[in-house]
Amino acid sequence: MKDYKMPVLSISKFSNKDFNFLSLSARDYRKLRTNNQNTIKLCDLLETKHKVGKEIGSESYMPKSNHRFLKTVNISKNFLLAESTFEYCKPINKVFPRKNEILIAKDGGGDGLGEVCLYPYENKENLDSISAGVLAINVIENNRYYVFGILKSQHFKDYIDLNTAQGSTIRHSKVESLNYEIPFPTKNNHAEPQKIEQLVSLIVQNIINKEEQIKAKNQKIDELIERELQKNQKPSNGFTYFYPTISEIKQETRLDTGIYEREFKEIDFLIKNYEGGNFFIQTNKIKSGNTPEVRILGNNQRFKYLWMTPTNISDYGGYNEFERIQCDNYNLNKDSILLINRTSKGGKGEYVGITSFYDASCFGKGQHNQGIYRVSDYPKNTLLFLTCFMNCQIIRKYCTGLSIGSKMKEIKSDQFLKIPFPNFPEPKQQEIAKEYYNKIDKNQNLTLENYLQKEIARNQQIGIFQINMEIFELREKLGEIIDKIINDLPIEINLNW
Repeated sequence: MKDYKMPVLSISKFSNKDFNFLSLSARDYRKLRTNNQNTIKLCDLLETKHKVGKEIGSESYMPKSNHRFLKTVNISKNFLLAESTFEYCKPINKVFPRKNEILIAKDGGGDGLGEVCLYPYENKENLDSISAGVLAINVIENNRYYVFGILKSQHFKDYIDLNTAQGSTIRHSKVESLNYEIPFPTKNNHAEPQKIEQLVSLIVQNIINKEEQIKAKNQKIDELIERELQKNQKPSNGFTYFYPTISEIKQETRLDTGIYEREFKEIDFLIKNYEGGNFFIQTNKIKSGNTPEVRILGNNQRFKYLWMTPTNISDYGGYNEFERIQCDNYNLNKDSILLINRTSKGGKGEYVGITSFYDASCFGKGQHNQGIYRVSDYPKNTLLFLTCFMNCQIIRKYCTGLSIGSKMKEIKSDQFLKIPFPNFPEPKQQEIAKEYYNKIDKNQNLTLENYLQKEIARNQQIGIFQINMEIFELREKLGEIIDKIINDLPIEINLNW
């Protein structure tokens, strides 16, 4: 946490001959408070020497390459590598991350500076390399998850912020993070401090496993949908691609190439040739959003409705961790799906159409803006299936072709109505939807000894939506524990939250 205590500046300093070098900026006198004196420098907890990435030059980027160039944008609030915005390049960079190394965004602006993630791959073929803005460290195995948990704290980010020179856009912390003093639990925290260290490590590993399960369940949804489509095609001569005709262009009233490309046509044929038939969202069941007159940050008794925008919806159709904003009106009061109708991430068309399930029992009443369409008045199972289908890879590509615009891609409501949905049998829809939404009671009688085993088993059963919401809870709990470690305050061990 930040301590903004300002030292008193005596008049003698103002008359000192070195006055020209005296800073009058309040920022230069901020101090980072750490009551816990049981600390070890991060650099003394490394198994091997740290690595600093390299730049490759704009001419080295190659969209079709298998070599990924990891940048600070791939290090987010998530505990694992963010994989939705990779850049690809020629195999010229020689700085390669290895499994379980911690990647630190040493350069950046805003909240990105000082963010960290865990690199989860062996990378034996050196297909991944890191940019100059990234620092890779290999922490001693016994301390790895505890140290990682501390580095994910606001305290570490504040340390980097305070010890990094100001910049116009990008700030460069160099290797200042290696000087950070990692606080370890003391007897003021607990009679057996090692149990607190174990507690932090277990929570971190649970969050990591939950993020792994989100990825695995999304892949399973893709596989289930594609397999069902591929195995149940109507008898036909198969797909044949033709260039668009004048009559087709007149009918579509569009000259952009997206809907006329081979990939778009192949997906369209695959869905419409499904032997179970297909259906479309009904016109009266898709609604636009609007911005309320009053919005306020934080909980408020008067303005109690949740404000939703496209930035709240994650790339996999869950929810990003967001500051709770309340508003004075609502247009969400029942189970619905929320569809992003325009890009907010650099104009990439694949982000248009990403869909999340708005669970009224979880969020209550809310309001969404014009960047989102909502669909409701379908049975819950149908809404969940629509959510899964809209987020699968084939529809991501389909929506890229369907979207219009140059800098900011967009899909209008009438275009969403043209998306064909396969009429899968009800059991198949439920099987798919279960990977996204599946409520299971929380584990009971958890101890330090059985916590991780039981949680990993449960993570395999619950849905993406439930995992997503539980990650928020665990991050908050972890933050509270780390704050008490830093401030040397008592910590109760209770895993049955």
